[in-house]
Amino acid sequence: MICDKAYLNNQTIYQVFVRQFSPKHDFNGVTKQLDRIKALGADILYLMPFYPIGKVNRKGEVGSPYAIYDYTKIDPMNGTEQDFANLLNEAHKRGLKVIIDMVLNHTSRDSVLLQQHEDWFYHVNGKPANKVGDWGDVYDLDYSKQELCDKIIDILSVWVKKGVDGFRMDVCSLVPALFWKQAVDALHKINPNLIMLGESVEINFVRELRRLGCNAMSDGEAYNYFDLLYVYDIHDTQSAFVERKGGSLGAWLKDVLNQEGRYPINYVKARYLDNHDRERAAKFWSGDKLKMLWALNFYLKGTAFVYAGDETSFDKQNDLFEIDEVKWSFNDAAKDISAYIANLAAIKKHDIYSHGFFDIVMQGEQTAVCSYTNKESLSVGVFNFEDGEVTVGVKLQDGDYKNLITGKTVTVQDGKLAIGNEPIVIEQKL
Repeated sequence: MICDKAYLNNQTIYQVFVRQFSPKHDFNGVTKQLDRIKALGADILYLMPFYPIGKVNRKGEVGSPYAIYDYTKIDPMNGTEQDFANLLNEAHKRGLKVIIDMVLNHTSRDSVLLQQHEDWFYHVNGKPANKVGDWGDVYDLDYSKQELCDKIIDILSVWVKKGVDGFRMDVCSLVPALFWKQAVDALHKINPNLIMLGESVEINFVRELRRLGCNAMSDGEAYNYFDLLYVYDIHDTQSAFVERKGGSLGAWLKDVLNQEGRYPINYVKARYLDNHDRERAAKFWSGDKLKMLWALNFYLKGTAFVYAGDETSFDKQNDLFEIDEVKWSFNDAAKDISAYIANLAAIKKHDIYSHGFFDIVMQGEQTAVCSYTNKESLSVGVFNFEDGEVTVGVKLQDGDYKNLITGKTVTVQDGKLAIGNEPIVIEQKL
C-alpha cells in the first residue's frame, strides 16, 4: 500500500456522472448541488470521465465516457476549463476532496494518442486491437513502451497541479504494476496526500485475462500502489445477495470477513452497493429492507460509496451511452433517504471505524452481528433481513442502550437483543 490511510475507513465517496446528474448536463449543474452533497455526509466527490469521447465505433448517440479521445481536454457538453476550476474551488471551500476518473488501459479508436503514436498501442496482426472483445470502441495501450509511460505520467501530473485530490483508475488491474509504481512515485512528489482509488476487477476476469497472456494484477498486488480498491474480488457473493439472485447474506459477509486476512493490515475497500456498471440496489430492495442494506454497507469496514441518485432510491441503471438523467424523488418521503444516509455517514466518521478490530458473527443466514473493538471503545451493529423479529446474542452488558441509527432505546437482557426491521448500532466506552 502507498501509505497508511486508515482515515479513509471513515469517509464517504459520492459518485457523479456529470452529464446524467442534472438537466444542465454539465459541471455547473454539479456545483449548484455541492451544499446538498456535503450535507449528505460526502467527503470525496468522484467525477466520472468528462473528456471528449471518440467517434469511431461510438456506442449510442453520445458514446461511452470510457472511450476517451483526449485525456487533456474537457468535452464541451460537460462545460469549460473555467467551469471545472470553479467546481473544484467550490468543492474545496466546502471541505470536499475531488477525484477524477482516468481510463489508462485504453483510448478511443480515433484518439489523439493513436493519431500521434500508433506504436504505443497493443497490436494483433499488425493492427491496433483490444483484449476485451465487447469493448469495440477502444484500443488498448502497450505499457512496454517507456515513452508511453512518461507521457501518461505527464498528463496525470497536469491534472494534479490543477488541484484534483486523486484519481479513480478504471480497470487498474489491466495496467502493468511497473507503470503504477512509476506513476505513484512521480505523483506523490507533487501531492503526497493524493488519493488513489483503483477499480480492481472480478477474479474470473483476472483469470481470463491471464489466460489471454495479460499480466492482470490481483488485489493483493494492487495494494502496493492504491489506497483503496473496489470489492469486485467478492463480486459473486455480494451481487448474488444485493441483486437477489438467490445468494445469502452469510455467504457475502463470509467473503467480507475473509478480506481481513487476505490483504495488508491497512487495506481499504470501496463499499458500493451499486455504481455505473451495476444495477441500482433500489431495483431489488425498497422500504425498510433497503434502509437495512444501506446501514449494513456503511457499517462494513471500508469507505462508503454512494452513486448519485441512491439518496432518493433511484432504481434505474443510467444508460452509459446516452443522455439519461437521474430522476430525483426528493418530494417522495418513502423514497428520499437523504437524511438517513447523512446519519449513516456521520456515524461512520467515529474513530472506532478506522481504529477498531472488525468482526462479523452470523446468527442464521439472514442476520449478522458485526463489531469493532479497541482498547477504548466497542461498537456493535446488528442487521436483520428476516421478515420478522429475531433475537441475537451480543457481547454487551445487560441494560438500555441508544440505537445511533434511530435514536430509540434498545434493551439487552440476558446477553440477548431483539431486532426487527430497523438496524441497530450501539457504541460503548470500555
